[in-house]
Amino acid sequence: MRGWERSLSVLEALCERGQAAGHGWAPDTELLPAHQLQVNALESQGLVELAGREDRAELWVLEGRPVRWAACLTLYGHDTLTYGCCRPRAEPPPSGKGPDRQPVELIPSQMAALRVFVGLTGRLRVPPADGLAEQVGAASCDHGIKR
Repeated sequence: MRGWERSLSVLEALCERGQAAGHGWAPDTELLPAHQLQVNALESQGLVELAGREDRAELWVLEGRPVRWAACLTLYGHDTLTYGCCRPRAEPPPSGKGPDRQPVELIPSQMAALRVFVGLTGRLRVPPADGLAEQVGAASCDHGIKR
């Protein structure tokens, strides 16, 4: 399993366990140890939040037992999971251009990934940059260089 597939697997597990618990947090007893290890990397990427002392105290009351560790998805984590389920099979480095951005040339598979991303705008919790959807819609392909 590739790194991004492993990350999506952890995000899916956190989402499922948090929804099943009813409060959004996946406590220590609900995740496999391998998933718990990967949560730290996802936290550093801003995709996951670890429960602090106050959150764990509240979870103790809700769960009826001490909670030493818990994690939940951030808004970006939810969006990553949404995109991961709908993405094209090629690895995407999405980008765009605007007043403060550089023009880029994308290969067709990268452009397909970007189109999927902007197509999810209504389902994402953190919307794409302003004007990105219009720029993607107006983009054209130079068939000579396939970009």
